[in-house]
Amino acid sequence: MDPLQQLLAERACERLILDFVHRLDLGEPASVAELFTEDGWWEWPPPGDGRRSEGREALRKYFGARPADKLSRRVMSNIRTKVTSADTAEATSYFTTYRIEGWTGGMVPAGPPVQVGHYEDTFRRVDGRWLLASRTLHLPFGGPTPHVGRGPLEPVRTDRAPYVPFADGSAPPLSQGVRSGPLLFTSGQGPLDPATGEMPADFGAQARQVLANVEAVVAAAGGDRRSITRCTCYLADRTHFAEFNRVYREFFTDCSPLPARTTVVAWPVREGVLVEVDAVAVVG
Repeated sequence: MDPLQQLLAERACERLILDFVHRLDLGEPASVAELFTEDGWWEWPPPGDGRRSEGREALRKYFGARPADKLSRRVMSNIRTKVTSADTAEATSYFTTYRIEGWTGGMVPAGPPVQVGHYEDTFRRVDGRWLLASRTLHLPFGGPTPHVGRGPLEPVRTDRAPYVPFADGSAPPLSQGVRSGPLLFTSGQGPLDPATGEMPADFGAQARQVLANVEAVVAAAGGDRRSITRCTCYLADRTHFAEFNRVYREFFTDCSPLPARTTVVAWPVREGVLVEVDAVAVVG
């Protein structure tokens, strides 16, 4: 390819990368779809949430659903483009996202970014115009979006840990977790499987489910088991102490140091529950 044509192609693709975030942050988010080919797609593959929007109409609907009270600014860097033919190209670019929800106008206090990641893009020239053919999101660093007006405390909610209504259908008077700055405090997690609502009878299975439920709440706040700094463990029978230690040590095998811990014998409220655990974690 002629060097000048290559340079112009690279510049056109770089402009698309910048125009994408400009439209999301400062323009009309739904108009992002116009930067894609008719059959273009955007995706966040596993270990992301698996979202994928394909075709301009789906892209317009997805990006246009952005809430009006969401304020964001994205910083793009390390943009590297490669022209692979006269009509195709590819690129990798890094991004840092600053974002809040509940914005009503004016300046807000600056905080840390909520996302740091990169895009892998492919481009296609259609009728002389360069467009995005695909955009794949990779997000190695991410956390929850802060909400203006919630004050220092934020509730944490997830469907991957049980949140069981009372017999009359009313919700229990608690949060699965509460975040205060970088600290997360979970409610006591029992051994119910959130997918089935069932509880294993075996103590070892209960203990593993309880710890998985704790980790699910921590994950909903942007952490993992390595984020946990303290556990309070409640056993219905002291004879289960040794078995609990085995399950607990196995769960935290890759964590150093191990979380601080208190273990007490107490009779749980729910019939059949043999173990319950609550935790404190540092998630930001």
